[in-house]
Amino acid sequence: MSWMDDGGFSLDTFNSTDGRPMARMSFRTSTGQHDFNLTKTEVQRVRRECNRILKEMEADK
Repeated sequence: MSWMDDGGFSLDTFNSTDGRPMARMSFRTSTGQHDFNLTKTEVQRVRRECNRILKEMEADK
């Protein structure tokens, strides 16, 4: 089972104090939990980077 399946990674939505939709990306490691709050634009950028690296990985097969 991967660390993601074991709850080591989560991505959830919430509203900021001014009401804007946000995402919280959490990583749990042996050194503790690390949370990153992301705006919609930042989530879109992460998605683009993930898609780019997935294409590279597929091309390397």
